[in-house]
Amino acid sequence: MSQMTAMYLLFGLAFFWGAVWGSFLNVVIYRLPMDMSLVKPGSRCGVCETPIRWYDNIPCISYLILRGRCRACDASYSPRYMLVELACGLMTLALFKIIFIPIDPALLLRCLATWLWLQVFIYALVVITFIDLEHFFIPDEITLPAIALGIGGAYALPNIDGQTSLYGALSGAGFMLLIYGFGWLVFRREAMGLGDVKLMGLIGAFLGWMPLAFVVFASAVQAIAAVLITRIYTRLTGKEDHFTMSTETLDEHFGEEDRYDESARSHTVIPYGPFLAIAALECLFFQGGDVMMRLSATLAHALFG
Repeated sequence: MSQMTAMYLLFGLAFFWGAVWGSFLNVVIYRLPMDMSLVKPGSRCGVCETPIRWYDNIPCISYLILRGRCRACDASYSPRYMLVELACGLMTLALFKIIFIPIDPALLLRCLATWLWLQVFIYALVVITFIDLEHFFIPDEITLPAIALGIGGAYALPNIDGQTSLYGALSGAGFMLLIYGFGWLVFRREAMGLGDVKLMGLIGAFLGWMPLAFVVFASAVQAIAAVLITRIYTRLTGKEDHFTMSTETLDEHFGEEDRYDESARSHTVIPYGPFLAIAALECLFFQGGDVMMRLSATLAHALFG
């Protein structure tokens, strides 16, 4: 086997490894918000309840072969299933290339451990993104263990600075906690959920404190852009907006109609976790001495000194 063939085989295995985890994450995204077991029952059609056989559950491939439909009842599956599998496969492959290429046999175990550690970060962000988009909350079952693994892994891995991870988690969560408190003072309600506070702590645990200014800046810009695009699309098509909510609708969604002052003004709310996650992934994959990270360093220096 030539060196080039072996390299492509490793790339294929890395992609498939990530796609398999993506398949499991689809289960987590669907079941966790409903307090269902992640193990039992096995994968099955949500319409006819027919168990999905292993050959119909191969990441990406089975969805294409079945054209996104159940073999038994022909019910359609959400494209999200394939999107999550494909995204996890591609990000795991990209991470593999960043960490392992060029391959140094002396650092193989260290690279493998770092690769697995950062996969925890990526997969946690994927789950958080899709749960927050659909249910408007970020589960502690994902953020809290991921923060612990982020800080613990940083101290355990020889090529990662544990203190930087700890400071990143504290500064990330602390900054968002200030915004949370500011919301109560100005709007007499949450301007940002505590789930976003914990998510920022998770991001800081894996990325350290330096990129956090960029994450805040980029997530805000991208969130504003998404709201504007949604408003324009809704106005042009007349279709219902499922991306934004009013504060009253959000309170009804969580059964908290009586929690806040009724005289407070109504505001538009969005799931902000996905934008924090996207900005964090941009930092992870595009930090190699480019304009983005120089901007991040400048903002971080201005904010934190």
